[in-house]
Amino acid sequence: MPEKPYTKRRSFLADFVDRAIVRHFRRVNETTQWHLLPTWKALLNLAAFRAELREHNLYDTDGDLTTPKPGCPFDPDPPARTMRTASGTQNDLQYPAMGCRGSRLGRNMPRNITAPDSGALLRPNPLLVSERLLARKEFKPATSLNLLAAAWIQFQVHDWFGHEKEDLNSGKDLHVPRDGEWPIAEGLTIPRTKPDPERLSELDDRYPAYRNEDPQWWDGSQIYGETEEETRNLRTSPETGQLCPTGHLYLDKNGLLPVDPKTGSTVSGFTDNWWLGLEILHTLFAKEHNAICDKLKMCESGLSDDEIFEKARLINCAILTKIHTVEWTPGILSHPAIQPALEMNWKGFVGHCLSENVARALGRLLPNSVFGSFKDVITGIPLSQTDHHGAPYALTEEFTAVYRLHPLIPDEVEVKNSRTDDTRARFEMVNIAFLNARNPFKAGASMGDVIYSFGRAHPGAITIQNFPRFLRDLELPPDPKTGIKQRLDLAAVDILRDRERGVPRYNEFRRQLRKEPVKDWNELAGGNRELAKELESVYQGKLEDVDTMVGMFCEPLPQGFGFSDTAFRIFILMASRRLKSDRFFTTDYREEFYTKSGLKWIACTGMKEVILRHHPELDFAFEGVRNPFSPWAARAKS
Repeated sequence: MPEKPYTKRRSFLADFVDRAIVRHFRRVNETTQWHLLPTWKALLNLAAFRAELREHNLYDTDGDLTTPKPGCPFDPDPPARTMRTASGTQNDLQYPAMGCRGSRLGRNMPRNITAPDSGALLRPNPLLVSERLLARKEFKPATSLNLLAAAWIQFQVHDWFGHEKEDLNSGKDLHVPRDGEWPIAEGLTIPRTKPDPERLSELDDRYPAYRNEDPQWWDGSQIYGETEEETRNLRTSPETGQLCPTGHLYLDKNGLLPVDPKTGSTVSGFTDNWWLGLEILHTLFAKEHNAICDKLKMCESGLSDDEIFEKARLINCAILTKIHTVEWTPGILSHPAIQPALEMNWKGFVGHCLSENVARALGRLLPNSVFGSFKDVITGIPLSQTDHHGAPYALTEEFTAVYRLHPLIPDEVEVKNSRTDDTRARFEMVNIAFLNARNPFKAGASMGDVIYSFGRAHPGAITIQNFPRFLRDLELPPDPKTGIKQRLDLAAVDILRDRERGVPRYNEFRRQLRKEPVKDWNELAGGNRELAKELESVYQGKLEDVDTMVGMFCEPLPQGFGFSDTAFRIFILMASRRLKSDRFFTTDYREEFYTKSGLKWIACTGMKEVILRHHPELDFAFEGVRNPFSPWAARAKS
């Protein structure tokens, strides 16, 4: 029997190794931070962090996961064993409601410190924090990245989590009184996050838990939808009313996603907060899905169109996961230890040193019953045993908090001609967002031009006083239920949401991750005395009140890092968890589910391959580029 719920029994040797490296690096880190160590020692230090985080920073907030959640029934038919369900049920066959739509978000910190303090929600006023500490005074670029990196993380987040909220004008709104330069005299009003009304334990009374409106698995729901009806609609041709052949998603004659004739908005699985960057990636991976379908039709006999669709979805999701793991993350965290650490998550030591194909071949030969505790390290997480490490799989409130990366968004985008490198036009963000997302195409740019432009441009740096102006005075489209238009300061909303959901303030957040709290304002400001004075003024001298997002944006960064080491601690835990808990990335990463040609497709595909498969004219832009999320090469002018 497992030693505790949701945990695989590990060998004595594996437990001994974990305890030994944790003890060793606790001593090492008293004098030397992990990122200052030699590469292979830093890798072991990261392994020690992960072992300790798994032990101390996974908390279950949910109840019985063997019975259906509202609106997410279990599929009794055998296909649920071999494919992802739209709502995320039956990934774990023992606990079929785990991670499904409507399941609770978890916690990385004890629930007894995550109670929302209603008396402190406005201390200090989030609009004041936004104006004086977060507002972009001048654009600070992240010169090691291209703008696809900014679009990518929003594309991924839309697959991962969405809190259920109260209806606007329900009488349960959060109101922030006007402060500083905010132009609306009535202040800022947003709907509250809706606590799960089901009372599962006494903890729920004081420490509310919140339901995720999205399935929590890495399942491409932003592309495919979250219900069977949504998925079927995305596969249906509006011209014929019939499912597209060969398992395809519908694209129009120009190779673009369809437009809703009633609203004028692009149609995909998830289209909130739409802009040109999402238009690129949703279209690109819909095309990739269709290309996979064609490959399966050619190579795998006897599959129905529905079976082709489901297997193509599995393959496309694995490609998204692989790109995020071995390309996007090492691109934004360009430290010498990160690339091998993330590659080893996906490919193991063998794959890092040799190839992914060799790692998979060896992984099929090594039985989990013998090598289970070490197979992750040897051949990577795919084909290893599934393990939830003591708590049912769920994304967490703290994970949501560290992925607040809005400074990545620039104030304008320059669209270039990919054949000449000349500028076609410059667009302020408001003119390429929501219903304006396709304006560059209307101005004569091709999808290839737009992708090239994003590859050449820089996003913003994730740092203090770099929150985009566009998002600090954002007018949303009318609410679909009420027709109400909202005008938001998204920086203030981000601050308010963390407080409302009980995310600890910065120093306590660090303590819970076993990091030393900052001791004074100068340390918090990284030695910038002017910033230190501003921070002390806004927080009225109360260092313990500094919000986690503000603290992380202030934090001096390790070599090559695009975001803080504090945020990275949550990532160390959750990055491998999203793979290790998912049977489609562990025990069921096999030909039976993906097909032989599908596994080969994944092994040969990264972001560059996806782009060039559909836009081969951009091959020149990758010359000398090691990571597809780094700045691309310019077209040589004749």
